[in-house]
Amino acid sequence: MREAPPFRRYNLIYGFNGSGKTTLSRVFASVERGALSAYLPEDGRYELTLSDGSKISPGTTDGLRDRIVVLNVDFIEQNLRWKDGVANPVFYLGEEQANLAEKLEKIEGELEQLRPQHGEAERASERADSSFTIHKRDAARTVTEWLGLGRTYNASNLIADYANRPYDTADQLSEEQRQQARNTINQSTPLPKREPLGALDFSLAEITSEASTLLQQTLGTITVNDLRDYPEMMKWVGDGLTYHRDHKLTNCLFCGNKIDEDRFETLASAIDARYERLVEDVVKLRLRAESLRERISETRAALPSDNDISAEFRSDFRNAAEVVRKTLSTGDTQVQTILTELNQKAATPNVAGETDNLIAAEAAKEWDEALSRNAAVIDEVIARHNNSHDEFARIQEEARTKLKGHFLAMGQEQYDELAAEATGAKNAVDALANKIKELGDNTEELRRQLREHGGAAGMINRLVRSYLGHGELELGTLDEGYELRRNGRTITGSLSEGEKTALAICYFLATLEAEGRKRKDLVIVIDDPISSLDTKALNYAFSIIKAAVSEAAQVIILTHNLHFMNEAKKWLKPKTEKVAGADKATASLMFLDTVQPDGADTRRTSIKEMPRHIREYESEYQYLFHLTLRFLETPDGAGYFYVMPNALRKILDVFLAFKVPGSAGLSSKIEKVAKDPGEDVDQGRILALDRLVQLESHADNLDDLVAQSSMTVEETTDAANALLAVMEALDKPHVDQMRRVCRVQ
Repeated sequence: MREAPPFRRYNLIYGFNGSGKTTLSRVFASVERGALSAYLPEDGRYELTLSDGSKISPGTTDGLRDRIVVLNVDFIEQNLRWKDGVANPVFYLGEEQANLAEKLEKIEGELEQLRPQHGEAERASERADSSFTIHKRDAARTVTEWLGLGRTYNASNLIADYANRPYDTADQLSEEQRQQARNTINQSTPLPKREPLGALDFSLAEITSEASTLLQQTLGTITVNDLRDYPEMMKWVGDGLTYHRDHKLTNCLFCGNKIDEDRFETLASAIDARYERLVEDVVKLRLRAESLRERISETRAALPSDNDISAEFRSDFRNAAEVVRKTLSTGDTQVQTILTELNQKAATPNVAGETDNLIAAEAAKEWDEALSRNAAVIDEVIARHNNSHDEFARIQEEARTKLKGHFLAMGQEQYDELAAEATGAKNAVDALANKIKELGDNTEELRRQLREHGGAAGMINRLVRSYLGHGELELGTLDEGYELRRNGRTITGSLSEGEKTALAICYFLATLEAEGRKRKDLVIVIDDPISSLDTKALNYAFSIIKAAVSEAAQVIILTHNLHFMNEAKKWLKPKTEKVAGADKATASLMFLDTVQPDGADTRRTSIKEMPRHIREYESEYQYLFHLTLRFLETPDGAGYFYVMPNALRKILDVFLAFKVPGSAGLSSKIEKVAKDPGEDVDQGRILALDRLVQLESHADNLDDLVAQSSMTVEETTDAANALLAVMEALDKPHVDQMRRVCRVQ
């Protein structure tokens, strides 16, 4: 978006009715009041930049308050109550208040000096705050980095630490001490706690003793020689004996020989209940031996690695763990021997097993005692390791506390200096602010004492008399303002629009020097000061406004009235031109450019340089023709569709006024053109123009261009093409010249 043209001493802003002039004037009125205008949205925002670079927004109006005055519809509504026939007072200085006025001027002079000082003090306070903030942030970052605190320590923590107690040289550490503390802090987290082994009672001696006894047991004397030589067959023979007796067999199913009763008795005496019990005892003991071996394996796996134990206890742990591992390994071997013998016994229950390979009873007992004793040593080391784990956090925290104290001590002096500077700068700002408020309160009180509105009535009445050319209408003084009088009597009827305009303008001009103000110091904003005036009245109204505002520090005139705009343009246009090639312009001619992009529900207004076709011509005809050509090139992209139906109707009205003279209305003139439109104009285009006339019957002047039309884009495009076709048929040289003058740029 192009930047708005610069505001200069004199500024004319022209825009169609509804383009935002009143809103803009209300922004200026908000600065005048020192608060957002009640007619603007509560959440409205604006920002004005002054020539010194300072900015004004809602709530920050000191730069222009008491220096800006605004004439708009709100001013008239608030000060001139037509229905009641009264007006608010305009305060002037009487002779008896001269001393008060002098005192007021002196105080205002002090305020003028104090406000820049206050601004500089605020900037100095901001710099001091910034320096203090940077120091706190950097100091906190240093502590964070050295202590490894991540984001848990910031400027707020730093402030709290300094508020808790002062830090001095006693808190400072040597380089070696700092490094030691750093190393402690940077240590990885302590090794996890380890579970103790607990009491290890494996009872290897008990299992070894039972195994020795069981291995030596047999089934007794067996008289069958063959079975004595082949003990593995004992179970098979026992099963066979049971089968033959149960089936009352007398001959052996295996060999066919006769089995007598003596043979049955011999076999039975060799195989009895002791066999079953012996086998059951072997199985039970073997299960206990296997369970013992699993416990040995689990205990060996549960032993921590040397690296799982804190370094300071690692040597003691290693010695004890080595003994336990060897003891467990020895025990595992012994249990394996027992299991081997028991497996053999289970296979040959009637054979006495070997006991020479088993560990001796005393050795097995010593094994149990050694394992229990060294397991206790390991648990004691693990207990110390776990206690060290708990103490590790405390040791690290002590290191952090000392290291933090060192850096706080190193920065204490600078922290105190910057804190004092920030506090002092803020106190200076507060002192100046309080002084400014005190003087401001004094000025309000002095103004209250100085107010005297009687003298202003005479000035207003002289202006009204000069404006209207007679003295019938005047203001009479009341205690709280003025009343409107005609021929010396209170007005009971309504005023004409011309009289209202005269009173409003004269009343506003009288306020310019109210309350001791000087015109040369003022920024004067005037929004559409005239309404329905004839040309002579309009020219006079402009002349008195021009005379009244010429000496002001800055003038901003906003209007939608073409004739008033032309009067202002005649005055200001020479002030916009370059002098000897240099841009020494003192005036700006601007335009409120309002568009409604295709598909949008709302319009958008921007301030631009006044278009050439408005700047160079006194009629809107050329500008509207330019808009028409632009619309036909980009009917849905220019953003001006909403004004086109009315604009086309206005162009047609102006064109036919000189091509088809007479007092007949526009519809009648269209009918006359329709009778002989020319060879290049078909009847459809005449119908398009007729529809345009019917729908846009209200578009009598440029003020009404913002009225929403019911015509579609297609209908408007047809009407625009029809308009140019009819104009070319009636006066092609004119259209060609207009195309050259109003070519699209």
